[in-house]
Amino acid sequence: MATSPLNRFIGRSDVLARLQDHAALLQRLQRKLDAALPAVSRGAAQVANFQDGELILHVASPVMATRLKLGLETLKHSLQVAGEPIQSIKVKVRASPFTGNGREEEVIVRPIGADGRAALLGLAEGLKPDDPLARALKRMIERSAKG
Repeated sequence: MATSPLNRFIGRSDVLARLQDHAALLQRLQRKLDAALPAVSRGAAQVANFQDGELILHVASPVMATRLKLGLETLKHSLQVAGEPIQSIKVKVRASPFTGNGREEEVIVRPIGADGRAALLGLAEGLKPDDPLARALKRMIERSAKG
């Protein structure tokens, strides 16, 4: 199959052409949003979507959401003056990935018989000393001996 530029495929499909136009609109709105925000807030809000006159922004924290909501009318007016047909703006806090609670999880020690420990030790010694699996096996053997 011959390779073709992506634009050739996009031009053949109305759905892909609309998607490309919408992506360009979102990029344009992001540039205008960054220009309309105060310097301290630039880059803190990302355009998530624009549909039926409603601009949806994502921010990383509730503090930034509150800060944006306090100046929402001014921001909306600035974007309207810049030529965008914005009727309303909705600010949402973007969920961040779970990073844990900072504490190490409690380890459950399960006893391993002498034959099992010997087999695991043989496996660990057959690996390179700096191999993560070897270190984990040796740690497991040590913990099972204590328990």
